[in-house]
Amino acid sequence: MSAHGLAPTSSEDAMPTVAAVVPTRGRPKLLREAVESVLAQDYAGDIHLVIVHDQEEPHWGLQELGREGRSITLLRNTHAAGLAGARNTGLDHASAEYIAWCDDDDFWDADKIRLQVGRMMTDPEIGVLGAGIRLLMTETRVVNWPGNRPRVARSDLLSHRRKELHSSTLLVRRWVYDAVGGFDEELPNNYAEDYEFLLRAADTTGIGVVNRPLASVRKYNSSWFRDRGEVVATGLEYLVRRHPEIATSRRGHARVLGQIAFARSTMGQRRVATRTALRALSRWPVAPHAALALIHASIGADPRVMLGVARRLGRGIT
Repeated sequence: MSAHGLAPTSSEDAMPTVAAVVPTRGRPKLLREAVESVLAQDYAGDIHLVIVHDQEEPHWGLQELGREGRSITLLRNTHAAGLAGARNTGLDHASAEYIAWCDDDDFWDADKIRLQVGRMMTDPEIGVLGAGIRLLMTETRVVNWPGNRPRVARSDLLSHRRKELHSSTLLVRRWVYDAVGGFDEELPNNYAEDYEFLLRAADTTGIGVVNRPLASVRKYNSSWFRDRGEVVATGLEYLVRRHPEIATSRRGHARVLGQIAFARSTMGQRRVATRTALRALSRWPVAPHAALALIHASIGADPRVMLGVARRLGRGIT
């Protein structure tokens, strides 16, 4: 075993093929950086990179980056427009035993897949594996988030949407998708589609984390797939309806209600925001999102300033 409790690997091992799916739209420069980080993995096995273009023509020139053991397939999204549909299109063409994800504005460390596959091969109870991340808060400010435990219980997931289970960290056994289905294309604006999948997966398999940063996630970059208060509010309201078990966690329920309240306040719906925030505080009196929502609804501060404060405290509305 290595110092991280992971099985050593070598080029002589018969390592399983990994499919790495990258959904994308409108970010050719960042996409290339993401693709190059996948191709640069020091993993001894094959990696099949599947790039899914949503509502745009594929950048066919990316195929030239492929090489032996690092094949590239480019696709158009054939499911519903948006991130969930793009992910499901990738799943349709990802037949490998392990499936990894990298968003088009993120990128991986070179040892990510090697360390994660090593962990999965030594722990068959884990069907979903995340990893620590580097949160790129601005172009110059970086926050390392390794996660604080090697296993994530379902109760942990209900109480908090854990950063170390960000979509760009996930490695998932193919059978998990066969068991619980792909990504919910009915989720409004596809907001929190990875979290919604994790809530279903947690009923079926163990969830683990490699507790060191293995992926870099741009928090300052705008997204085609999640933007504006309405996206957050409608997405989370749908999430609570589909997963009523969230209400079994007082802290987790308050967190989601607080996020909805803040989003509604930024939309100018201050009465609704206040009612929702008070409901959140009745469930968890120190819910930070709810407190921010009440402040915003009362004084009408610039929501970008409020969100900046939330992010500096590690409590962004996402």
